[in-house]
Amino acid sequence: MDSRSNGSPRSFLSRWNALSRWNAGVTLGAAVLTVAGVSASGCLERGLRPVNPCTRSSVGQRIQVTNVDDVDLLFMVDNSNSMAEEQLNLIAELPRLVRVLASGDRDSDGTRDFNPVKSLHVGVVTSDMGAGPNTGVPTCARGLGDDGILRSRSRLTTGGCMATYPSGVFEFNRDTDNADTFATTVGCVANLSTGGCGFEQQLESPLKALTPLNPSSWTRPGYSPPRFVSADGIPDTVAGNADGPNMGFLRPNSALAIVLVTDEEDCSVRDYNLFVTGDPRFMSVPLNLRCNTFGDPTMGIVHPVDRYVNGFLGLRSDPNLLIFSGIVGIPPETEASAAAGDYASILANTNMIPRPNAMGTNLEPSCSTTNGVAYPPIRIVQTAAGLAAAGAAVSLSSICSSSFQPAIDGIIAKIADALRGACLPRALNPAADGTVDCEVYELLPAAGTAGVISDCSALAGRTYSQDVVDELGVSRQLCRVDQVTRAVAMANSAPGWFYDDFDPELAMTCGATPQRIAFTEMAPPATGSEVRLECLQTIALGNAGVDVDCDGDEGGQGCRIGQFCTLDADRCATGHSLPDPSSPTLSCDPVERLCGVPCVDDASCTTAGLLGYVCDTRTNAVAAGEGAMDVPEAIRNNPRNVCVNPTCN
Repeated sequence: MDSRSNGSPRSFLSRWNALSRWNAGVTLGAAVLTVAGVSASGCLERGLRPVNPCTRSSVGQRIQVTNVDDVDLLFMVDNSNSMAEEQLNLIAELPRLVRVLASGDRDSDGTRDFNPVKSLHVGVVTSDMGAGPNTGVPTCARGLGDDGILRSRSRLTTGGCMATYPSGVFEFNRDTDNADTFATTVGCVANLSTGGCGFEQQLESPLKALTPLNPSSWTRPGYSPPRFVSADGIPDTVAGNADGPNMGFLRPNSALAIVLVTDEEDCSVRDYNLFVTGDPRFMSVPLNLRCNTFGDPTMGIVHPVDRYVNGFLGLRSDPNLLIFSGIVGIPPETEASAAAGDYASILANTNMIPRPNAMGTNLEPSCSTTNGVAYPPIRIVQTAAGLAAAGAAVSLSSICSSSFQPAIDGIIAKIADALRGACLPRALNPAADGTVDCEVYELLPAAGTAGVISDCSALAGRTYSQDVVDELGVSRQLCRVDQVTRAVAMANSAPGWFYDDFDPELAMTCGATPQRIAFTEMAPPATGSEVRLECLQTIALGNAGVDVDCDGDEGGQGCRIGQFCTLDADRCATGHSLPDPSSPTLSCDPVERLCGVPCVDDASCTTAGLLGYVCDTRTNAVAAGEGAMDVPEAIRNNPRNVCVNPTCN
C-alpha cells in the first residue's frame, strides 16, 4: 500500500479507533462522503507566490451498510383532470421496471449489472388531499381527499384487474412471483383516471403516506415526525399514515424510492382557505394563480420546502437509502442539468420562471406536448436540490418527453446504485493500476445477531484485523477488506473494493463528483455492518483550486502546480511555476503524481518563487517510501529533483 510519505504514517487502525468511538446511534451517508482534515492551502509563504500546496489529506467516513435486498417504491400519481395520458405512459413502463429490478439486468443483454432486488414493495398515492373543511371548491371535495392512503382499488375490472385488493401494499418476491403479472396488478391501481382535486399536494401526500407516529431505530437521528392538517383545517395536529392505514409498506432496512408523476406545481397547504372562492384574503387572485401568488412560506399559507427535505430524509437512518425522483414539468432541455445535479440551472431556465398568461387566468406552461401542457414545478425542484445536497439520490425527468423510458431508466439507476458504492466529493490520485492509498475496514455486527454475518472468515475478500468493543460494551470483529485493481474490478474476477473513476454511468449516479468507492459483486458489505474508508491521499489543488487532469487539460490551458499528472503522457511542461512564461516549466513528480517545479538544488526552488522550499534530490524509491512499487521500475533509482515544502513532507 502506497503511503507516499517519508516515514510510516499513523496506522489506519489507530485513526479508526481515535475517530470512531463507535456511536451505535449515529451513521453518516455514503453518498455525501466528506473530507476531514484537508490541508487545502500551502503552508504560509511570505512572497504570496504560487507554491506547491501541502496536499496530504486524511479522507475518512463511517458508512452504515444494509444491502439492497428490499426496496419500497412509492408512486405519487397526479389524478387531476390533465393527467390521463401521463398515467398511461407510466403504466406502460411498469413491467420493464419490475423486470430490471428483479433481474439486475439493466440493458437486457443477459448479464447482471447490479445486485437484483429480492423483495419489492410498491404503493400508489394520489395528489388529492381534499379541500379541508370547505365546500364548494371546484374539483375538490370536503375533507382530506385520498389523504395519502395507499390505493387498493382499481377503476378497472378487465385485463386481470380486481375492483378491490386486500391491501395497498403490493409485494413482489423475486424467487416466487412473476414480474409481468405483478406489474399488471400495480398498473390496475396506478390507472387512477382523472377528476381529483385540482389543487394538487404532490409533496404533502407522500410525506403523510410514509410518516410514522414516532422516531425509531431506522429513522434519522434527531428525527421528529411532522404532523398534518386535520379535516377541520387545524395544522400540525394529525399523525402520518405509516403506522395506520399504510402499515407494513415501509420496512426498517429498505431502500426507499419516492417517485412523483405530475404536470403541475406542488400546492401543499397549511391553510385550506386558499382554495375558497370567497375568502377576502385571496378573492382578487384567480384560483389557478393562488398557489404561486401566495407561495411564500412566510405568509403561512403554503408549507415550506424544508418540511419535505427534512421529512423525507428523516425516514432513513442513512440518506444513501433514499431515492427521490420526479417525472415533472421541467423543460426537456434542462434534463442534462438535472442529470448533472445542476438544479440552479433548471430553476433559472426562462420557462421555469412563473408568469401569468395573457388572460391572467393561469401561468404560462413550462413545457408542452401533444398530450397537453405542464407548469413550472419549482417547489419540487427545490426539494430535489435539498435532498441531493444532504446525500439522497435524486432523478428528475420531463413529463413532456414522448416516452417515460428515460425517466424510468434514471429511477432504476438510482435504485441500483443505492449501496453499490460511496460517491466521493473529489478525485483521488490513483496509481497506474487504479489502486489508491486507502484502506477499507468493515465492522461486523455482534455475534448472535439474527440473520447477519459476524465473522470475517465467512466473508470473501476480508481478513480478520482485531476485535473492537463498541460504546455499548459489545465485542465485534473488524475486518480489513482487500483492495483490487481496476482490471480486476472491471472483470469482477476477485472479491474486494476498488476506486471507481471509470464507470460510464458515474455522471448519472454521482453527478458533479464522478468517482466513488465501490465493491465487486463477489464482496458486497455484510448487512448491518459499518464500513470505514480511510485514505492518506494526495489531492489536486493547483493555483485555480479546481481538479484538472493535466493529461486532459480543460480549455487547452497550461497545467498548474498541484494538478494530477501521469508519467506516460507528461504534459506538465505546458505550465510554468510563475505566470511569467520564462519561468521554469513544470514536470510530473513521479512520487506524488502532481505537477511540480523541477530542480537541481535549493536555489532552483527559490528562483522559481518557492521561498522556503527545498530540492528533494533523493531517489524516487527512497522518497516514495512504502509506495516505491508505484514508481516505474526504470526511474525508481533516479533522483526525484522536485521542489518540496519541508514542512509538509
